[in-house]
Amino acid sequence: MNQAALFKVLFFLVLLAYPFIVYFGIQTFPPSLIGVLLLFLLAMRFGILRPEERRVQLPFLLILVAYALLATWLGNEKFLLFYPVVVNLVLFAVFMISLRSEESILLRLVRARGVKMSVYGPFYLNRLTRVWSGFFLLNAAVAGWTITQPLEIWTLYNGLIAYLLVALLVGAEWLFRIQYKKRKGV
Repeated sequence: MNQAALFKVLFFLVLLAYPFIVYFGIQTFPPSLIGVLLLFLLAMRFGILRPEERRVQLPFLLILVAYALLATWLGNEKFLLFYPVVVNLVLFAVFMISLRSEESILLRLVRARGVKMSVYGPFYLNRLTRVWSGFFLLNAAVAGWTITQPLEIWTLYNGLIAYLLVALLVGAEWLFRIQYKKRKGV
C-alpha cells in the first residue's frame, strides 16, 4: 500500500471514530481541542482529494471548516455534538441543489473519476441522488434528536447505527444496480 492510500485509510478511520473521540475527549480535554482536531481532519480531507474532486467538494469542506472554527472558538461541548447534523444537512443541500443543475452531484463525481456509463447512467444517478438526499435529511433529524439524549445514545447512533444505515443503503443500491443493469441490458 502506497503512502497516499495509507493516508486515506488513516483519515477515514479517524473520521469514523469522531463520535468516540468526542465521547471520550470531552471527558478529558477542553472542547476547543476537539474542534482543533476536527479542523485538522478537514485539512487532511482536502489533502487527499484528487484535483478533479476538489472543485466539487470544496464548498462542502468550507462549510465544515467554518463549523469547526466556530466549535473551536466557542469551546462548547454541546456544540461539538451538532457535527453529524451539520454534515447531513450540508450533504442534503448539496445533493438537492445539484438536482437543479444539468448534472447531479453523483453524476459529476462519477464523471470526475472517468467512469464510463451507459445512456441510462445519468437518469439512474439522478434518482440515486434523490434517494441519498432523503437519507441525509432523515439522518440529520435523528442525529439532531440524539443531541437531546445522553451522550451514550448520541455516540451509539452517530458512531455506529448511522454508519450501519449508510452501509445498508450502499448494499441495497449495489444489489438494485445489478438488477437494473440486467433489466436494461447493460
